[in-house]
Amino acid sequence: MGSDELLKARYDETPYRDRVLHDLDLSRLLGLAQMFRLGPSGQDHDEIRVLDLACASGQHVRQQAARYPGVRFTGVDFSKNEIDAGRKAIEESGAANVELVLSDLRKLEINPGEYDVILCHGVFSWVDDEVKERIFELCRFGLKRSGVAAIAYLTYPGWKQREAIRELLAFRVKEVDDPDQRVRESALLLKLLHAGYSAAGEDCHAKYLKSVVEDMQGSAVNAFLHDELGSVHDPCYFVQFVEWAREWGMQYLAEVDLGTMALDGLPPNTAGLLQELAPDFLETQQLIDFMVNRSGRLSLIVRDDAAIDRALSANTLDGLEFTTNLLPVGDQSLAEMGERNFTQLDGKTFSVEDPCRVALLERMQADDSDPPTLDELKAATGEQGHKGRDTEQALLHLIARGFAIPRRTMARER
Repeated sequence: MGSDELLKARYDETPYRDRVLHDLDLSRLLGLAQMFRLGPSGQDHDEIRVLDLACASGQHVRQQAARYPGVRFTGVDFSKNEIDAGRKAIEESGAANVELVLSDLRKLEINPGEYDVILCHGVFSWVDDEVKERIFELCRFGLKRSGVAAIAYLTYPGWKQREAIRELLAFRVKEVDDPDQRVRESALLLKLLHAGYSAAGEDCHAKYLKSVVEDMQGSAVNAFLHDELGSVHDPCYFVQFVEWAREWGMQYLAEVDLGTMALDGLPPNTAGLLQELAPDFLETQQLIDFMVNRSGRLSLIVRDDAAIDRALSANTLDGLEFTTNLLPVGDQSLAEMGERNFTQLDGKTFSVEDPCRVALLERMQADDSDPPTLDELKAATGEQGHKGRDTEQALLHLIARGFAIPRRTMARER
């Protein structure tokens, strides 16, 4: 059995962890595209097309198809068992705006300029160079000129230590074929490592390694088999990804989480030094990866003939609605309008002092099922005495920090 057949057999035998990817919600991606003056124009969503490369059973595109019934979704995967399971679910749901295609990405045929959005999650760092190049080629060929592709991939330096532990696991089970036994052998080794790192007490390096092991131990079995014990595991540096994309006619735009790019989220007095060391935007982003020890990115790339303007402007805010990933800490009321503490789901806490920004964050949390538009945000802040121009600038600041998430207003199935 060749390597390709073996890989397909392993995915058929143990289906990959399939899930809805909230960061890749269509309204969010189109909202980001609009902020950069890209994406489909107008409010007619019937012509929007989305392609998901290596979609497993298509749980994400199936959920998105139900959420946005006016948009056409296509998922592609090489696992027959996964595609069959997804097609059965589509048939049972009666959805008419989503299809799943059984195909190796290297053999996939698509029409030129057909798609507004192309997704590629949980794939890029686990396939060989031929498939990586094909992913870029499909993006360049299949995207409309104003379209965007969102690709997730593992990055150095943050993945270096996890990669070392993964290599140890791979060495341990190199002669083991049975999936259950591979998992058992790995679990025993991780348990041993955890005990050793725990015994080191407050040693910073040991504490970090312990957290890496715990993250591996918390992985679902099917994800662990394909991610940690997969035959291909190929992280890269950010600038390597950018250069590779450029070779295939694509250019880097931004991260799906804009906050991970922001300089003012770094320790004090570092932004100026960063700009002195790396005045080039892309080089700055690579240095940030070293500063925060980043282990993965979810990047937006576009065709090389697309015009890029990363300057956020109030002129792009119309037709969008806004949510936030921050939750208030404590019971402070808007009337106090002092420094306000907010927290993210990962536990990070942020202090917001500007009263207009506080008012915006409070309004965005009022009803997450019906996110406010710019006009509604202006009305809310206007009640607190803030002018429309101040509201726009405060909102742009929150967007740049990743605290406010722009979303394209779309008809939804509720």
